[in-house]
Amino acid sequence: MASKLPEVIENTARCRQVVGILEGEQVLAVDCEGVSLGVDGPLTLVQVGNYSGEVYLFDILKNKDLLGRGRLGTLLESGNIVKVMQSCSNDSAAFYHQFNLTLKNVFDTQCANLLIQEHKGRRLAPPLKLAVICEEYGGKGFSTELKDGIKTEWMKMTGDIWAKRPMTEEMILYAAGDVTAIVPEVYENQKRYLEDNNLLAKFEERVEEEIFYYIDHSFKQKRRDRVDANVKEIIRNIDATYSSNASIIDFNEDGDEYRALKRIHFREAADVSVLIDRLKTELVRKDFIDLSEKLEQEGEDFVLMRSKVHLFDYEKHPDKLIADTAKIVNRKLNDIALKDVRTKYDMQSKLVFLSQIEKEALRSMRPSGFDDPDFPQVTLHLYWLLMEEDLQKKFDEFKETQRSFKMGEGYYKKMKFYIARRTRVPESLKRKARMFKNELDRTFGRDVVPSGNAGV
Repeated sequence: MASKLPEVIENTARCRQVVGILEGEQVLAVDCEGVSLGVDGPLTLVQVGNYSGEVYLFDILKNKDLLGRGRLGTLLESGNIVKVMQSCSNDSAAFYHQFNLTLKNVFDTQCANLLIQEHKGRRLAPPLKLAVICEEYGGKGFSTELKDGIKTEWMKMTGDIWAKRPMTEEMILYAAGDVTAIVPEVYENQKRYLEDNNLLAKFEERVEEEIFYYIDHSFKQKRRDRVDANVKEIIRNIDATYSSNASIIDFNEDGDEYRALKRIHFREAADVSVLIDRLKTELVRKDFIDLSEKLEQEGEDFVLMRSKVHLFDYEKHPDKLIADTAKIVNRKLNDIALKDVRTKYDMQSKLVFLSQIEKEALRSMRPSGFDDPDFPQVTLHLYWLLMEEDLQKKFDEFKETQRSFKMGEGYYKKMKFYIARRTRVPESLKRKARMFKNELDRTFGRDVVPSGNAGV
């Protein structure tokens, strides 16, 4: 007989009742779903599970008041109940920026894993997927087939799947699986290791860093500085210990040295030494070969998982083969992303639904106007919405920084294009661009590209 599905809670009174029950627990597992979940990406579902394996799904899309009058927010902000979560930074950002809630007393299993690996000698340990975390720390085994199926749907077919109602049985099981997997075994095994090795104080610092990563920039900078310091130390060690004829194939792809070479910028590598420069170049060539082969094999089925901003830089690499390959790969990735946009979204879709790589692909477009027949209607609609959002962000930055505001010449020309009398851009964008330019003219002088030196 099929097991009973977790309860999906939409009613405020029922939410208060369930929260009252959950407040009797010492430890709860928590996870969230949303659309491009994060600072702006909407939070639509909160999953909470207990040690007994009971799971409740709180439908925030249907009723945002579950977090307020439903008292779910009180539970999440409680310092008395441990909330076990996996890589909580995006969940935390959504709670904070969208609902003014700050997670408290979190036990983050990814933070615990990284600190444990660090204690065992790793300096650049990679973050692990939930299934691997469970395998590594004695958690419940679960099939990744369901997760992969749902993930493929939202990555390639239905970008706003977690804003669709009613939820399918597969969506409910997917959502519940992430909380049943991490308590009690993963939590207890990780906690025991941290306690036995006097790591709890450092762990609490790392969890705070994770919670505030997208809330307070200083926490992001703190992590970046720590990782960069490790990278520099590893790179110096490679340069001092390896012979001048060392090759990238001499390094373990899962090891710290390989990861340090992967992370260092190619210009920084060139400044270190001839050896580090050559190793970095070999690694970049290898990465592009691997990526090109994968693109060739999977074609339009290729799943775009992360931003490709770092790939743009390689178009200016001094190695011509790398630069040319980067241009080809970036074009292919843009084509795939734009096809995904056409498939996943419609004229009612919001910009916050789009992933970073989809927005990057839209920015690569060069339409002649809002009615350019060379572009699909949905893609064109989202493009102009994005252009207006980008312009508003620039305008907001100017209002904050005033005379120290800087703008690239390329974007300044784009803004003037919006204003030009015969350009067919949305009227709201044209108005906003004209208003912005008038403000810039008053501050920096007529038709002067802002350099941040006004009045100096």
